Amino acid sequence: MTPKKIAVLGGGNGAHTMAAEFALKGHTVNLYEMPQFKGNMKKVFETKTIRLKGNIKELQGPVELNMVTDDIAEAVEGCRYICLVAPAFTHLGYAKLLKGHLHKDQIVVTYPGAFSALVMKNIFGDDPDCPIFADANNLPYDSRLTAPGSGEVNVFGRNPINIAFLPADKGPELIDEMREDLFPFEKIYHDCLECGLAIVNPDWHAGPVLFNISRIESPQVNFFLYEHGWTPSACRLNIAMDKERKALGNVLGYNLRPMEDFAGRPDDYEWTWQDLYKEGHGSIGLTPICGPNDLSSRYLTEDIPFGLVPWAAIAEVVGVPMPLTNGFIDIINIVHERDWRAEGCGLDELGIEGMDKDTLLAYVRTGKK
Repeated sequence: MTPKKIAVLGGGNGAHTMAAEFALKGHTVNLYEMPQFKGNMKKVFETKTIRLKGNIKELQGPVELNMVTDDIAEAVEGCRYICLVAPAFTHLGYAKLLKGHLHKDQIVVTYPGAFSALVMKNIFGDDPDCPIFADANNLPYDSRLTAPGSGEVNVFGRNPINIAFLPADKGPELIDEMREDLFPFEKIYHDCLECGLAIVNPDWHAGPVLFNISRIESPQVNFFLYEHGWTPSACRLNIAMDKERKALGNVLGYNLRPMEDFAGRPDDYEWTWQDLYKEGHGSIGLTPICGPNDLSSRYLTEDIPFGLVPWAAIAEVVGVPMPLTNGFIDIINIVHERDWRAEGCGLDELGIEGMDKDTLLAYVRTGKK
C-alpha cells in the first residue's frame, strides 16, 4: 500500500474511529468538523489525538492525526480521498461546502451513502473538474465515544461494507486501490441507486418503531427496541415492507437482499418472521441497545426522509406500487406534524426529476444526463 492523504469529515463516533484507523495504516489524515460544532471536539482540536479502546486488537491506544481543522479548503487540499462520515441530513450541506474545493482526481466516499453520490453530483452539476463520488452501504464500525468531547472511542466491532460509484463505470478501475487503501469492500453494487436501496435500516427499524411509538415518546420508560419492541408483528411488517423494496429492485435489475446480508444469510435464503424475530430479539449485540427514547431519533428522522422517501419517489418514477412504504411515511408525517416528502430527499434533491427508467439507469452508469 502506498500511503495517501485522506480527509475525514465529521465529528461523531464513526469519523473519530475512521480517522484514527487510517492514521494507523500509515496514511496522512486530516479530520474536519464544521466551525459551529468544533466545541464538541475541543480536546481533539487541541491535541490532534484520538484514543482507541475496545474489542479490536489492531485499533488500540493514542493515535495522532496530521491535522484537525474547521477549514474545509485546508482539510481537503491534496487529498486522494475525502471520506464523509455524517448523518444523511448533512449530505446536502456538505455538498455545497465542498463545491469549488475539489478536483477530478479526488474521490468522495460517504459512509453510509443513502444516495449521497446523487445528492452531491446534483450540486456539482456538469463541472468538468467534478470528483468521483462513492457510497458505502454502512458504517465500517460499531463504536461510541466514551463521553462527549473526550476524543476517546470504544470500538465494539467491525461491519462488512459494500460500495457503489457515480459514475458506476469508474468502479472497476478504482476498487482494487480502494480496497487496499481504505476497507475490504465485499462487493461493488451495480450503481449508487442499488446502494441507496440496499441500506438496511429503514425497513429493519420500521415495524418495531411503528408498533412501539408510544414507548418511544415516553422518555420515562426504560425501553430497549430489540428486547421489548422486536415483536412477531413488528417482524411481519418488516418483511412485508422489504418485499416492496425488493420489487422495486427487481424492476431496476437489482437483487436486493440487505436484511439477509446484514444477518449473514445465504443468497437463496427466504425470511420467515420467526427467523427474523430470532435475529433481532436473540442478538447479543442488539438487545443491549437502549431506546430510542424520543420521536427525534434517527430511526425516524433519518430512516424516513432519507430512506423511505427516496425509495418511494424512485418507485413512482418506474411505476412500482409501494403502499405500505407510503403509508408508513404518511403515519410518521402525522406523528411529527411535518411533511417528510417535502423536507426529505426527493427527486429534485437527487437530481433525477423528469427522468424515466432508462435515462435514470444511464445517468447513474455514466454520470451524464
